[in-house]
Amino acid sequence: MRGKTRRTIVACWLAVSLGLAATTALGQARPLYYSGFEPGQDYDAEFTLIDQDDWQGEGTGGNGLVEDDFEGLGQQGYIGYWPPEEDGEAFTSLWRPVERLDPEETKVTFTVLMMIVDSTNDQSDDFRWAVYNSEVQRLVTLDFDNETRNINYALDDNIFLPTGYSFEHEALYELKFVMDFAANMWTVFVGDQAIVNDKKLTTTGASLTFGDLGPLWVYRKPETPGNNYMVFDEYKITVETSDEPLKTPPTLAWTGWMDDGRAMLQMGGDAATDYTVEVSDDLKTWTPLETAKPGDTGKEITDADALDYEQRFYRARTAD
Repeated sequence: MRGKTRRTIVACWLAVSLGLAATTALGQARPLYYSGFEPGQDYDAEFTLIDQDDWQGEGTGGNGLVEDDFEGLGQQGYIGYWPPEEDGEAFTSLWRPVERLDPEETKVTFTVLMMIVDSTNDQSDDFRWAVYNSEVQRLVTLDFDNETRNINYALDDNIFLPTGYSFEHEALYELKFVMDFAANMWTVFVGDQAIVNDKKLTTTGASLTFGDLGPLWVYRKPETPGNNYMVFDEYKITVETSDEPLKTPPTLAWTGWMDDGRAMLQMGGDAATDYTVEVSDDLKTWTPLETAKPGDTGKEITDADALDYEQRFYRARTAD
């Protein structure tokens, strides 16, 4: 054993979870808002979407209603296409205010059908969906970059990161946001594929309350925006009343020594959740050892440096 005795003191700690391993909604979902943008809901294609059915907006860029861009679904809303009327604008945004939620209503789901139509004037812009809290603070954003056709996301630090996924022009996508405000967590699906998974709704301590969620058209070159546009339909928001979300914390158990001197531990918890095991020799400074999912049978964690310390402490927490 490299000439060392096994005098290392090993302790396994369970850290306070920084996120939720799993959440279970105990209440029942109720509709908060729905629009199919149809004449029967008092939508008129002769006018902008702003000011119809309480839709609001900022900016003077194109928005309104089109018919049968989604075959068989009647009218759809759109944002983009015709340039802003005011000089110096950077974007046009739309949103539809919803009623204030009860404190117990912590899980919000938003679904929409969407499609992006490319420009014919060689200019490409960005189309986004942004979530705001009840204090009109932007929390998170999903970005469709029409120049690269990459899908990106940003937290409330306003730093855009790639999801690793892209989109096609004039392809119909079903988009779903799942936002758990009690857990400070959001996930985005396109169809059945999660493209943003278990990220924080706020990293700055902003109020974890749902305000609204709507589309934006961001002009890449404000003086010459593209005539590209985003079409959307079947806009639906539901909310669930739940108790505090159920947490599945990680478990960590000491299992012994390997013949080559490595310390062995067994990590458990939610099978599909990433946990990070950290090590310390003074309970003050913690260093990541390994991040992994427990799977159905648990995950074996080994520490090759354990014998180099007279005492060694371990803890597990939900990964960032």
